[in-house]
Amino acid sequence: MTDIMVRARKLAEWVGAGGRTVTAKGVPRPADIPAAAAVAGVEVPAKVRSAADMEGLHRPWTAAVGAGYISIDGNRATMVGGPGRDPADARWDALLAVLAVESDDPRHEGALIACAEVLAALVDGATLDDLDDRVDERLEDRSPREFQAVYRAFRRGVLPVAGALTLLAEFGVVDHQGRLTTLGRETAARLALPPPVRPDLPATELLARLRDMSDAEAGRATWRWLDGRDLAATAAELLAAAGAGGAADRLDAFGVIAVIGDPALPFLRPILEHPMLAVHARTTLSDEEPSEADRCWLTVEVALAEDDPEERYHLVEECGGTATIEASDHPDRAHLLDLLKASGRPEIPVYELKVALSSTVWRRLRLPGPTTLEVLHAAIQVAFDWDDEHAHLFEAAGQHYSDVYLNLEDSEDESAVRLSKLLPGRGARMTYVYDLGDWWEHTITVERITVPEDPGPIACTAGAGDAPVEDWNEDDGPDTTSFDLDTINQRLAQLTSS
Repeated sequence: MTDIMVRARKLAEWVGAGGRTVTAKGVPRPADIPAAAAVAGVEVPAKVRSAADMEGLHRPWTAAVGAGYISIDGNRATMVGGPGRDPADARWDALLAVLAVESDDPRHEGALIACAEVLAALVDGATLDDLDDRVDERLEDRSPREFQAVYRAFRRGVLPVAGALTLLAEFGVVDHQGRLTTLGRETAARLALPPPVRPDLPATELLARLRDMSDAEAGRATWRWLDGRDLAATAAELLAAAGAGGAADRLDAFGVIAVIGDPALPFLRPILEHPMLAVHARTTLSDEEPSEADRCWLTVEVALAEDDPEERYHLVEECGGTATIEASDHPDRAHLLDLLKASGRPEIPVYELKVALSSTVWRRLRLPGPTTLEVLHAAIQVAFDWDDEHAHLFEAAGQHYSDVYLNLEDSEDESAVRLSKLLPGRGARMTYVYDLGDWWEHTITVERITVPEDPGPIACTAGAGDAPVEDWNEDDGPDTTSFDLDTINQRLAQLTSS
């Protein structure tokens, strides 16, 4: 066992089968910090608020939980008995758990990326003298999101390379001179990140990579891939890859084709008879909305590209339900109907949200969990009697979401995110800002989640305070609009029906 795993096992034994009470964060209580620290072999600072603030205690504790040595249920931690796990598997899971808690970005990936790039540089022959420069060079090829995540990892004031080396040494991956151990080469291979998207990447590989990216990430990756390429030849390569691929490949390929624009047009007309590409080509070539037949066909295509059964169900329902699928002549419609039948109708939770502009101005909204942020934005506009004349954004766990047509930097598409995915439990919060000039910031809190037989329409169930008037000046009369529950719900009913 490596040093951190020894300390993790000792902490598990200290917890014991009888268990110990832990805080809401799942760490030892302040009163237990001295005893836990003694077991872990670390000194307790003169002032400490939480065990989570003590790196020397929090890391082995996290490792013990990640390795499965300690189980936490509510406010109780217990040692896990029974046959021991494979040490290599326990160490790997412990490392991933520690990397996650050492990452302060929304995806909890900064420490993992930093450690992966440090290990990759060491495998390539970097030494301590040039390691910082070699890692910086590697990070230049990463996306802005990944770069920012790396610099949000580890404790405040700790630079990524130094933080990564310290953590990796605790797991025996590098020695205290920063040299790879035998375990280090194995770990480097397991942590290895996909190479950055570059113009020399084959189209088939690009499409495989785009599949796991958000819309914003895919957009940035597309532009990096197209940089310096012959666009006509690229269009031909993409269409060949789309013709040989699945639904997700076809959708992504035509997304890139749309970015290429005019140089791709000569390659689209010859495929207007292709059984799997014709609808995509027609839609790309036309300035009009797709015909009803093409809309049904594309609904099947989009649903087949979705791996999550629950999301697939909601996508189909939003496009007219199974009647739309049955009306399609898509060759894979029967397969989609089988998938929908096998997964069935998911439970649809109903959320009660408190949307507070201030302590005295707020509205309580009742919405189905599958509601997208795009629809939530529209409901908030109705609830506060605004006209959607200004830009807006949502923020949750450090990630921004907005209307894609606003082109706000580092924002994801609000129409692709549902409440139930973003706010999974009671007490979860996010922020909504309307009018980025005046910055009317709202706190959105999940007050209650139920699962009724009928989710019902979007509704406002309560509220208080008069809402400020947009772009008010003294010649406009009152600067607020009174709270009128009946009028709000009449307008929300129209929103639901539309």
